Amino acid sequence: MPTITANKCEMFYEIDDFTDPWVKGKETVWLQHGVGRSTKFWYHWVPALARQYRVLRRDMRGHGQSADPGPDHRWSLDELVTDMRDFMDAMGLQQVHYLGESIGGILGIIFATRWPERFKSLTICNSPTTIRPAGTKAISGPRESVDQTLAADGSKGWGRVMVEQRVLSGKSPDHIEWVVNEWGKTPAHVLKGISHTLDGADTASLLPQVKVPTLILAPTHSPLTPLNDQLSMRALIPDARISVIEGPSHEVYVDEPEECINAFVKFLRSVG
Repeated sequence: MPTITANKCEMFYEIDDFTDPWVKGKETVWLQHGVGRSTKFWYHWVPALARQYRVLRRDMRGHGQSADPGPDHRWSLDELVTDMRDFMDAMGLQQVHYLGESIGGILGIIFATRWPERFKSLTICNSPTTIRPAGTKAISGPRESVDQTLAADGSKGWGRVMVEQRVLSGKSPDHIEWVVNEWGKTPAHVLKGISHTLDGADTASLLPQVKVPTLILAPTHSPLTPLNDQLSMRALIPDARISVIEGPSHEVYVDEPEECINAFVKFLRSVG
């Protein structure tokens, strides 16, 4: 199991590289999952990218096979971004094409304003700048808060709520069951702690400071990030590009992977 310690956390990662072995200076694409997910959620993207790029996936702390910091851990966006920088340092990576999904995109925005030289490009996939009241209502489901849902139903129960609210995607009953089971593997205290880091957080003021080439993969029907917010992000980030992806839910990278991948690869080629 490939792991590496960075920022005092043992992190799991996967690398897929089917590029020609004699090619020098291979570019690395980093695919970063969102809350409650893991490297496994990018499985369908890897075959399409790994023939052209070295594809890196990493489990955030507390997720997947990375170390759980424990129920008393005090979560912060600053720590999660530092995790990313220290992970790159530990891996000997000077620069990557970074694609962050949901909170992964939020972290990418913060990272790009602090260490822009480490990103060759930034892609933000169905990421809000802040969780608005409608989004809070969606992730809470029929209960009054995420905390109450986790206390009553656990991680797996919250996963089912997220599917019902169109935050998590599943294309068939078997797919939905897989998604809920994988989501349920994340400890409830991790989901609670990391969701609290987003309470009141807003990266909108940072957007004009993003100077790396940026693509926004924007869902049309996300309960967490309305299309108008995505269009505002495009306007605020200097020279940002946007691909509007028609889909039924928040997770356009699951709903319409081919369209997302095509837009992403076209963007990479334009900045490479």
